[in-house]
Amino acid sequence: MHIAVITTRSLEADPRTRASVMTLRQAGNKVTMVQATSPSMLGKTSADIEVPSRVPTGNTRMRRFVRGHQSVDVRRWVLTRNLSRAALSTGADAFLPTTGAMFSAAIAAASKSGGSVIRRPNQPDCGEVDLINLAPHRPDMAEPPAGSGVFHTEDDPRDDQIPTPGSHRGRKVVIAYRKTDSNPGKYLEEALRRSGATVRLETNAVDFDTVDEDTDFVVFVEGPYPALEISGGPSPCPVLLWAHHGEHHLFANIRLVKRYRADAVLLAHSWHMAPWFPVPVHRFPFGIPRELFDPSKVLADRSYDVGMVGAKLWGESGPYGRRQEIVAQLEEVFPPEKLGFGEMVSAAEMASLYNESRLIPNEGGTRHYPITMRVFESIAARAVLISDDLPGTDILFERDEHWLVLEEDVAAQATRLLGDIGRLQEIADAAHSRALHRHTYDHRVDELFSIAETTTPARSTKSGQDTAMSPLARVIDNDPEVQRVTHLGAPELAEQLPTREVLDALDTEPAKLAPAKMESVAIRAEDLSEYRDLLLAARRYIYTDGSARGLDEFLKEHHPDAEVESYDDVTRVDLMAEAYRILPHEVIQW
Repeated sequence: MHIAVITTRSLEADPRTRASVMTLRQAGNKVTMVQATSPSMLGKTSADIEVPSRVPTGNTRMRRFVRGHQSVDVRRWVLTRNLSRAALSTGADAFLPTTGAMFSAAIAAASKSGGSVIRRPNQPDCGEVDLINLAPHRPDMAEPPAGSGVFHTEDDPRDDQIPTPGSHRGRKVVIAYRKTDSNPGKYLEEALRRSGATVRLETNAVDFDTVDEDTDFVVFVEGPYPALEISGGPSPCPVLLWAHHGEHHLFANIRLVKRYRADAVLLAHSWHMAPWFPVPVHRFPFGIPRELFDPSKVLADRSYDVGMVGAKLWGESGPYGRRQEIVAQLEEVFPPEKLGFGEMVSAAEMASLYNESRLIPNEGGTRHYPITMRVFESIAARAVLISDDLPGTDILFERDEHWLVLEEDVAAQATRLLGDIGRLQEIADAAHSRALHRHTYDHRVDELFSIAETTTPARSTKSGQDTAMSPLARVIDNDPEVQRVTHLGAPELAEQLPTREVLDALDTEPAKLAPAKMESVAIRAEDLSEYRDLLLAARRYIYTDGSARGLDEFLKEHHPDAEVESYDDVTRVDLMAEAYRILPHEVIQW
């Protein structure tokens, strides 16, 4: 894939863009930098194409006069036009604007070229050229350099069918993941066992030297951190990684590809992310866990008009703001006994609640556009799903026939829908039937075996770490979930951790170093007592290189529950912040 990055800053001055560009290039994409550049800096940047930020260029009296008397609107229009022309001249397939001001140029270039615009979910929708919206129905526009499969695309040749238990008897697989009550890996594992395959489960580490030669595949399931430990190798069979989060876990999952030596990635949703991965990508949605639900009760006989389970249902802000608004709307209209809401409940409790619900709303959040587990859980319970129109949902289930689009006034929508319970029952039955014939975890097992059969194992013995790394960089790199590192005295990190956002504390605005503002902080110093403000800026991790005098006193005062590990002169401090991590009470013991 050829991607034109449209920017106003050099890669050296923009850690986020630098990490994106390096990641895309490492995946095998061609990246062309189109940079708006001040006239005085033309010819002095590393950009592939420089576009003067102000015209006309030159230092004559007349040119200076024209530049000085241009209105801001004219200046912006001219720059947007010139950036769009420059980006279009690259012949790129897609355009990645780095700031809001660059979006108009990217949209114009994509509209003229028949290409697309790459963006993050929290950036403006780009309409007909938005890759997030295009990718589900146009997988060719998000083709990863290493290729992709056809499952769950419009070219999928498979017919509806119900898998036969025991159909993979005699096969052998390894499934590896942090086993918790909320990890979808447990449903995939159970389906593998129903298939008759011999299943080896690993929940902490995988030694590839112990994987039998006749194993069909190893499948890792993304899960709460810390990541699983890897040793030995190479693997005698294909290694697959099932990633089931969106952009906010993208870079971590790319690093897991290297750590787990994956030969292919399985994406549950957010299929526009495929070009970022360095291996083949296959669509691999969640499924319905039939063993968990009892859908036998008709909607008319159920206890709750509306049910919903999820994190942070009550509150007023943050990435769950829309979810909280939905709950508040419903609580204003429906009596408490007609609402089945639950936070921090077990999977079994969730299923019991959904089995008694008529309607289940699903919102996508602001950090990514997931076709969530709730979509499949709602349908598994034979309730009616009302969901945000998340990209790709209509590939799996037909809009209006199997699910309904969530409206702004959810309470009014729910009231209206409940007035025709017969129609709701038809939708619930049709969706449940579609799921039984296409979207059980038994279907996913069949897909796993098919994907493995077409995947060539790389037989790598490396887990992605560069032997030339400094000891400090090596310790940071062992935490794949860490994306942003602010350092003091460790300039090599920018070069040695190229797919991370590495900032120099001395060049960072003080406001960005406020307490708990930075994901991680790395300091190379013998005495840390004079850097307490920088230590306070860390939210998740502190890394130090040196004797770290003063660290114990700082942690005792500010982070008494932190976990400290030492690796020769490097110290790693886990501040135990709230994050996607596994806690001791969450582990399922087997």
